[in-house]
Amino acid sequence: MNTLNQYEKDIYNCYLKNVRRGQPYNVRKDFSDMSPDIIVYLKKLSSFFYKFKHIKIDDFFAAPSIIHPDEKCPPLNFFITRPAIKLYSLSIQKMEDESPENQLDNIKESLRFIAMFCLKNKIQLEDYLYHKTSNMPTWMQHYREHHVNPYTMLELGDINKFRTMNEEERIIWSSDFFTKIDKFKTRYHNSEKTKIFLKEGVKKIKEFLKKELQISKI
Repeated sequence: MNTLNQYEKDIYNCYLKNVRRGQPYNVRKDFSDMSPDIIVYLKKLSSFFYKFKHIKIDDFFAAPSIIHPDEKCPPLNFFITRPAIKLYSLSIQKMEDESPENQLDNIKESLRFIAMFCLKNKIQLEDYLYHKTSNMPTWMQHYREHHVNPYTMLELGDINKFRTMNEEERIIWSSDFFTKIDKFKTRYHNSEKTKIFLKEGVKKIKEFLKKELQISKI
């Protein structure tokens, strides 16, 4: 219990990075004199991130600076509390509410995630919307876990058809996606830069998957 593994050390250094908020910082390499309390916090955070693998550590620690940009980063023990989780959820919502042009990096990550998922499951991109997990559309789970960007989903096909699902199931599986879909559509329609970026990205992924999946059959 008194020692930290490499993953826990990486968590701490990610925290230090966010404390500095874009300023230079020194990566900690020597943990021999680490406070016992800090070790306990890191052990708890390690368990938390292991349980919720979809949460990106950097995004979790960055949440306070997104919601409260004029305040200092909270101490490490704040991040093992429920308010920290709520703050993280608010930060995700805030980022999602930004203009599509400000989400291009996230859209790129979303495309990469979908491409790797399709490759692993040996399906073409056209089949992604219809892939199911526990009889529910897998993309909804991916959206709920923040793996896919809403604008990416709009480019992949007709999302409206999923509105016919049971409302309770839809909310459980896709969070509030369908309450925001009209707003997403309007923003996407008005963002020529995002549309060009996504259409090119989707085209490249389709070509990539067709080539890789064809090779795997040989």
